[in-house]
Amino acid sequence: MKKIIAIVGPTGSGKTALGVKIAKEFNGEIINIDAFQVYKEISIGTNKINKNEMNGIKFHLNGEVSIYDSWDIKIFQDRTNEIIDSIISKKKLPILVGGSNLYLDALIYNYDLSAAPRDDKFENLSNEQIYKLLLKQNQEVALKLGVNNRRRNIRALQIINNKEPFRQKNKLHYDCFLITCFIERQKLYDKINTNVDLMIKNGWKNEIETLYQRDKNIDALNAFKAIGYSDILNSIVTNKNIDIEKIKQKTRQYAKRQLSWIRHHYHTSFIFNDNYHALEQNIADFIK
Repeated sequence: MKKIIAIVGPTGSGKTALGVKIAKEFNGEIINIDAFQVYKEISIGTNKINKNEMNGIKFHLNGEVSIYDSWDIKIFQDRTNEIIDSIISKKKLPILVGGSNLYLDALIYNYDLSAAPRDDKFENLSNEQIYKLLLKQNQEVALKLGVNNRRRNIRALQIINNKEPFRQKNKLHYDCFLITCFIERQKLYDKINTNVDLMIKNGWKNEIETLYQRDKNIDALNAFKAIGYSDILNSIVTNKNIDIEKIKQKTRQYAKRQLSWIRHHYHTSFIFNDNYHALEQNIADFIK
């Protein structure tokens, strides 16, 4: 079975920096598994890594897709399987890094996303009704898929409700060494608050304003489901101050949902809390 590394954790926990360090030491390439960092046109509010921070490491699916292009979990799954094969063919180590846990699940458990099975209970429901059902059960997934993504929303509801035609239970598609980045909750929340302030300072509003000037319907795009983008756009349109505290709160809530998903979905291979020497040895043992 092909071996991969995956690094998960809440937003702000240092996943990307750790991925770069591991890639540098173990001859790896990084595959982004953040549903919004894949877009070219949005960078500041998604906290996308820059060239200097990459430290010479090859990144895949990082700013490679236009906000106007099709992108969903199925496209991600297909592209990432190809990328992993390419990385392994070069005798390098694939390292998946990001916070979109459903994307990682679809990859390592090889969800069958080729066709949605019939489920009559959804037949007479509107897209909005299906979306609201998903919002109640898993807001993170709903926000990523969007209200008009009917087939994917139904699939997600089926998975959540233990009707799992997309998941081969207990049958991993990859031999995955899964690292969870741990950070004490108050420190995490402080870091999230600081990051939001920095993104505002670094021109987040200007980034959104530029996109809005080009396309007045920009808010309808999936990319604008990323946390904070609609909030800031609304402040631009209504000429009101940005509610920064609201964005911080949404980001903290998102981090809580990420932590909950990790606790309930994954068997962690290693919990990372600045104990890099121990992690280094565990990775060396895994890949040998």
